[in-house]
Amino acid sequence: MGKFILRFFLLSLTTIILMVIFLTYFGFETDRFNILIKNKANEINQHIKLEFQKTKIHLNPGEFNLVVKLKKPKVLIRDHQIDLSKIDLFLSLKSFIGSDFLLERAEIAFEKNDIKDITKITSIFLPRFINKKFGKIFERGSLEGEFFIPFNKDGSIAKNYGFSGKIFEASINFTKEFSIQNLTTEINHQKEKDGDVFVVTVKKGSFFDLDISKSVIRLKNKKNKRKFETFLHTRGKIDLLQIKKISSLFNIKSDLLENIATNVNITTNIFFDLNKNFKVKNLSYSTEGHILDLSFDLGRNEVFKEYLPNLNNKLELKDSKIKLTKSAKTQTLELDGSIKVQNQFDKFKITHKYNYGKKNYNIMGFLDLTNSDFKISKLNYQKNLGKKAELSFDADFSLKKYYNINQLKFLAGENKVNLENIKLNQNFETVDLKKIDVKTFINQVKNNDFLINKSDQIVIEGEVFDSKPFLKSIYTKEDRKTFDKNFTSDIKVDFKKILTSTTDEISNFAMIASISKGSYDKLSAKGNFSNEEIIEISIYQIDNDTRTLQIISDRAKPFIKNFDFIKGFEGGKLEYQSTIKKEASNSNLIIKDFKVSKVPALAQLLTLASLQGIADTLNGEGIRFESIEIKSNTKNNTINVEDLLAIGPAVSILMEGYVDKGKTVSLRGTLVPATKLNAIIASIPLVGDILVGKKSGEGVVGVSFKMKGHPKDIKTTVNPIKTLTPRFIVRALEKIKKQEKSKQSSQ
Repeated sequence: MGKFILRFFLLSLTTIILMVIFLTYFGFETDRFNILIKNKANEINQHIKLEFQKTKIHLNPGEFNLVVKLKKPKVLIRDHQIDLSKIDLFLSLKSFIGSDFLLERAEIAFEKNDIKDITKITSIFLPRFINKKFGKIFERGSLEGEFFIPFNKDGSIAKNYGFSGKIFEASINFTKEFSIQNLTTEINHQKEKDGDVFVVTVKKGSFFDLDISKSVIRLKNKKNKRKFETFLHTRGKIDLLQIKKISSLFNIKSDLLENIATNVNITTNIFFDLNKNFKVKNLSYSTEGHILDLSFDLGRNEVFKEYLPNLNNKLELKDSKIKLTKSAKTQTLELDGSIKVQNQFDKFKITHKYNYGKKNYNIMGFLDLTNSDFKISKLNYQKNLGKKAELSFDADFSLKKYYNINQLKFLAGENKVNLENIKLNQNFETVDLKKIDVKTFINQVKNNDFLINKSDQIVIEGEVFDSKPFLKSIYTKEDRKTFDKNFTSDIKVDFKKILTSTTDEISNFAMIASISKGSYDKLSAKGNFSNEEIIEISIYQIDNDTRTLQIISDRAKPFIKNFDFIKGFEGGKLEYQSTIKKEASNSNLIIKDFKVSKVPALAQLLTLASLQGIADTLNGEGIRFESIEIKSNTKNNTINVEDLLAIGPAVSILMEGYVDKGKTVSLRGTLVPATKLNAIIASIPLVGDILVGKKSGEGVVGVSFKMKGHPKDIKTTVNPIKTLTPRFIVRALEKIKKQEKSKQSSQ
């Protein structure tokens, strides 16, 4: 009996083991549970209908449950069919002897369905409005994946369900302008107790021309709050249009960009919340990486070209680090690398910050200028290529509103220009200033060394000041004023030495002045040349709209030397007066007793007038004039020459016309050799006898002429004349009378 029981036990045990092995590895097919499984599936979600042919049951001894594998399964979700590769149902063995829900979990898998069918699946767990968006953006590709659905003991779906899958060669169009091409990803959706997490890991794909592989997108949905965490790895080339499109997505300011193209390798972290209306909130991001190469156009930026005369219109960057961050209040861009301003690359570092609340920018950093030409025209200073130099800066500005220079420092050997707390308006006119410290050299000779400080008043003092740019600007109208219309301050100036355009230095120069509402309403200045010769400059206010500038100088040469069309000038005393009213001015310039030489326009005129002898003199020792008087008015960019009369022993000239700055020169006049003029004046009863005697000349009196064209291409024409105009005679006579009276009074 004992042996029988033992044999029976062993046989039973063997049978059970074999059954376990068979059920574990092979299972058995049946259709007895088909209706039950279908009904139970449909109970879980009314929109889901499960279809299959047979079931195959396996034993899963490790988890102490049965696995029901469905043959050729498919599911209908809201009347959309999805072909499945697997449906495995895990049945608890405990539930057969207890009251728990039979089904522990379900595992559902599908292989490479059309990506457009994604909404058929996502409709199970995503809100309908999100699902509709998915249906619109997916254009092509395929999708495979697997659902993990656990069940509670009461038959409800547990909160820790999940999904994992892959997208292959997809095209996703977010809008007409934004799309991702050739996208291959891994997808993971995990339901947790306090919410769920949806993760997309990009294996391959492109956004514009940027490779975005190794990027990760994470959506956290917790307590009805949707948070996006995106980690983008981008590398490749991108142009200005694409940059501005991307910038607009994240409210990145790109106002300063012009025709940009770049090759980058960048990692970007983007964080934002989505409200119930699918709107982005609490956006923040950070970008770090390398700019392999970048180029962008400056356009016709005259501000930069004023200081960098050989500046390339297209700037280039290479091997540069980039960091871009955005918080709730600011957006910050940091660049550190190499930049080509002219012909070679130099080091640079820039931090550019935009404040969303103040709507202004801050830019700070430094630029190595060793391999660039650099000039400061108003200081008559230029640094040549190859000489070590550096520019550091810190400025706040709002485009077309204001520009505040907190500090700007230029260093090149002993040369330095340091600006502190300079406030400018939208037209780059000075609103306020604190300190300017300048020291510059030309050929190792100091040409500027002075300090400007402002507290109660502006104090300018120093060893030497190069006045060449100032002297050149006296007779020209500046397009931009120096001071803002509300700027008011007293000024005190004290220079030991002032350099001019010639060897005529001014010593012990002192000036006191006052500026009211952006303009000088009072100025008095005095200095000395050698031989006790003086120069005096004054400005005084006539009324609210009118002021007068007056210059008296025992030496005219420093002022005339700046006119490029006059190559040689000797002697002369100068008187200049200009009345300035709003945007217009009336001026009168008188220069007495001087000699000119090498004046190309005058030489051409004399040659055409068949006065070769005088022309030869002009190009040799020069032609002397007793005086020249020029009456003119200036409005906008046009100088109207009302009357120009030059009287000399060799030749006299009367002229009028206009000069449209940088565009057109249009002048006409009369030129008469002195012998002919004397003869005509001599024919005037009594006056002629007194001034020039009774001898008269014969033949042609002189020529009338016209000069017209672009300043660099003026055409001159002449016509002989036999009779002078009354205006010429009257003006010449007036001038000669004045000269004679002056001679008599001096005797």
